[in-house]
Amino acid sequence: MSWTLAPAVRRTGALLFDGARGGYFALNATATRALEVLLTGGTCEQAAHELATTYGVGAERAGADVAALVADLTGRDLLRQAA
Repeated sequence: MSWTLAPAVRRTGALLFDGARGGYFALNATATRALEVLLTGGTCEQAAHELATTYGVGAERAGADVAALVADLTGRDLLRQAA
């Protein structure tokens, strides 16, 4: 499964701008890295592996963090599954 930002959302580093609602959404370093993996065709599992490797956290924790990020961003209609 691949991911894309919603059409009205623009990304500048660790900030997402929602042009439809006119608001900003800030990402921390780990969320930014996970989103980069997802937006370049990586899976949630690959993003979790990247976080676990880069930040030295357990695979279960990294997986839960990626799942929470995806749920939050999709819930806010900032991130969507690519067609």
